Amino acid sequence: MKKYLSLLLAILMIVTALFTIVACENPEDPSNENQGGNQGGNQGGTQGGDQGDSDKVPERIPLNYLPTDGYNNAKFHILEWSCNGVEDVGVSWIPWEEGDVEEEDGDMLASAVFDRNAWVEETYGVTITKEYAQVEIAPTYVTRVRNDAESSSNTYQLFTMRTVEIVSLIEEGYFADMNEYEQYLRTDQPWWVQDAVESFTLGSHLYVAASEMLLRDKGATAALFFNQVMAGDYELDEFFEMAAEGSWTLEEMISACEIVSHSNDSDEQMNSDQDIWGCIGGDDPVYYLFNSAGYKFAHIDEDGYIAYDFGYDEDSITTIKKIFDDFLYTEWYMNSTTEGEFLEKDQDLFVDGVSLFKTGMVKDTTNRLKNMEDLYGILPYPKFDLDQESYSSLVWEHHDSVLGIPRFAADKEMCAVVLEALSWESYYSVYPLFYETILLNRAAKDEESKAMLEIIFDTRSYDPGLYWDGGSGLHGGDGLLRLSTKGNSDIASLWETFRGNVEENIQEINNWIADKE
Repeated sequence: MKKYLSLLLAILMIVTALFTIVACENPEDPSNENQGGNQGGNQGGTQGGDQGDSDKVPERIPLNYLPTDGYNNAKFHILEWSCNGVEDVGVSWIPWEEGDVEEEDGDMLASAVFDRNAWVEETYGVTITKEYAQVEIAPTYVTRVRNDAESSSNTYQLFTMRTVEIVSLIEEGYFADMNEYEQYLRTDQPWWVQDAVESFTLGSHLYVAASEMLLRDKGATAALFFNQVMAGDYELDEFFEMAAEGSWTLEEMISACEIVSHSNDSDEQMNSDQDIWGCIGGDDPVYYLFNSAGYKFAHIDEDGYIAYDFGYDEDSITTIKKIFDDFLYTEWYMNSTTEGEFLEKDQDLFVDGVSLFKTGMVKDTTNRLKNMEDLYGILPYPKFDLDQESYSSLVWEHHDSVLGIPRFAADKEMCAVVLEALSWESYYSVYPLFYETILLNRAAKDEESKAMLEIIFDTRSYDPGLYWDGGSGLHGGDGLLRLSTKGNSDIASLWETFRGNVEENIQEINNWIADKE
């Protein structure tokens, strides 16, 4: 017996020693195959848009295809877009940082960005800085890009911009073709958002894209909010269950709005902030709901050309007409775009508890809803009907971000290398922290909303028809975007009004693509 016990003890000692040796050989050490800084290897994460199980930590894909001989402290200056009058992160349209953080301030996300940048700076011998440019106040973002190119000043090494601004800048030749640097930019890898890469590909060229370096594109993802206290008062407690089982549809949402809405004052009219509303929002929801119904205005065909879908499919016209007639033009929908003193309060009315639903985007959880006393819930926008296979969550072009390398940058190879490193490291450290901590543990107030956020991020969707058709007018003030304020749902006539412009616009872009091939 003693002999067997001695043998067993010896085996245990050997196994323990082997385990210690293996554990000490840290595969995430930055000296091993250039695989990342000390902050990145132990947090894991998965790609926004293909989220999967958030508890799974992916093994780091080696980054050893990037050169590490350094760039002698070269500048890597990022131009980021800003909404008008906003220079600070965390305000209005800018809820999360993307570029440079100058010092650690105790905020976990800012610290993760700081650590990411510090590792990239040390590993590749660059200095990362950034500045904001406003989108409408002169000198605008677009003006700054053009002026820098014309002056040959080589001020910027990376642009982050809203997709609503990109078409003219791409056609005027201000961005380098990322596919020319595919040795360094591995856009088929999970730190690049694949639906975005597909949607921004023109022919064999890719001038802008989205990676996990970006956070604003996550915040610009369409999300629906509801007041859980009000839902409970009206015994409407199945929203989460329906969404989870795939039966959350437009009809279910409309039915709930009809149940709760009523005049709460003596005039018996739905016209004040004293009334109880089914839903509050602006005019953007026509696009959120159209996309969530499974439609896009256009797609990129197999040859990289823009194929327009809306208008040629009668169902697409019928669907938008229903969104207007049965949703946006109802008495229970408070349109914050419509003129009226009480409507100036906009989102505050949802926070104050006078509306069951609020349309919006994920970023609203960080600014507009953070002081709400009633518990709010998060839902994906509904399917059009039960025949629809999956939900779809639009990334809204007026609030998101995409990345582009300046064509006039002196060292575009360096730009590509640093961009890839930033995107790669963000995938393993910044994005997982953002998703797990900022979204799941701060923005989502309950486990059910966390599950809904996973559905939303699993189904993020880009619509090429929105940005590549920016010039036809179909989506402008006289088109669909502002139609919700006009009480007109004759979508077929509207389409015929703009059809020629759309076809001319798309043909012009496709001709431009053909000339580049």
